[in-house]
This record gives sequence, C-alpha cells and structure tokens, in this order.
Amino acid sequence: MNKYTVLAETIYKRRSVREYSSVPVGLLDTAADLTEVFNVQSLVPDIRVMIRVLKESEVKNGRSDYCIAFYSEEKPLYLENIGFIGQQIDLELQSRGLGTCWWGMKKPKKDYRSEDGLTCIITMTAGQPKNTETRSYPDGFKRKAAKDILIGGGANIVADGLIEAVRIAPSAVNLQPWLVEKEGNKYSFYIRPPKGLMEKMIGNMRRIDMGIALAHLFVAARSAGQDVIFDFDGRDRPEGAFVAGVVVGEQ
Repeated sequence: MNKYTVLAETIYKRRSVREYSSVPVGLLDTAADLTEVFNVQSLVPDIRVMIRVLKESEVKNGRSDYCIAFYSEEKPLYLENIGFIGQQIDLELQSRGLGTCWWGMKKPKKDYRSEDGLTCIITMTAGQPKNTETRSYPDGFKRKAAKDILIGGGANIVADGLIEAVRIAPSAVNLQPWLVEKEGNKYSFYIRPPKGLMEKMIGNMRRIDMGIALAHLFVAARSAGQDVIFDFDGRDRPEGAFVAGVVVGEQ
C-alpha cells in the first residue's frame, strides 16, 4: 500500500478539529520543517516554502499546543501552492489519528510573521483531538452536488472518483469556490467570482482553497497508481478564472 492510498482514505473521514487535549505529540515537538518530514509534493516546485511548528512564544494559539505556520515566497500561484502542500500535511496528520484545522485569520506574533525572506501566509492548528474526530461518508459532508461544480462539457459527464475527492474538499467558511471542467483525462480548475460580502472578505483564502481541491485530486489519482501533470496555461471561462489544468494518466 503506497502512502497515497492511506491519504486518499483519509479524505473521506477527515474533519476540522477545534478542541484538543494536552497530550504531547512527539512528531510536532521535534519537526524542524514538515515538508521534509512528510516529503510532500509542491504544486509549483520553484516557489520556496517553509512549514514550521510555532512555539508558544511565537503565536497566541488558544486552541491547541501546536500551531503550524506556512511561510512562502509571494510569487504567482503561491497561495494555491500553499493550499496544495498544506492539505497534504493535513491528510498526513489526520491519517495518524491527529486533529487539524486550517486557521485563516490566525497569524504569528509580529516578530515571527516573516522568516528567511518568506512571509507567513496562513496557519493550521494541530494536536491530539479531545474527542473522536472522524465523520461518515457521505452524510457527514455538507457539500455542493457534483453537478454544481462541473462546467462546460464536464457538466454532462458523470462524476468520477477524482471529482468526488475534489467535491468534499474543505474550504474557508465551506464556500467551495472551485469549478471543474472534465475533458477525457484532463481536469481544468476554475475559481468562480466571489458571491456576497463573506467571500469578498476572505479574499486570498479562496485561492488557498483551490490548492486544497487540487491536492485532493492529486492524492486520489496517485492512490490509484496514476501519474499527474499540472498545466497553468489556460483561458478563463464565463463561469470563472482559470487556475490549473491537470492531466491524469497511467504511470
């Protein structure tokens, strides 16, 4: 069983955890950079990132003993890249029975908001859940129907396992900004325009959400032994702005 099989299974039972016990987590106590610990894949490899577990002196947490900070260069697609990397770490931790929760509004204390030329983009709480924190599929997921995220020719295609993995991805305030067009073995991702004040307020987090959705498709494809190639050259559609194309095929 490859690691992506475990992560793909976790997609269907993960949940955001907001209550934690004080049980120490050795992995989070000793990790210097979580990208190295888990050997996660980048969406855009030439964007420099660093992922640290912040100390109590570096962030006012209030939820758990562990707060993971995602630092990045600010280059094109850096938000999508952070979402893509961060969701793999989310799945890695939850597959080990730990809890996580993306925390869009929480940032480190002022002196720790940048490091080594990188800016803290977003944080994630982590730790041992206070209660049993999994959910049942599909009833435990409040998400849009597949027909509501498929566009173009894909709107007339029956959703497959990769689309389903995208459909149940987490997003800020559960607003699910992604749209997908499927043409053969290519999946094109678009971000729809913000609807209402809430989506305008969360701003950049919608781009992070797109990276999260792309991570779910990537993990699901890799678990099935399929290769994944990303393409960032595409045109916008009336329904939304182009983010990425993904070609999936046999290894």
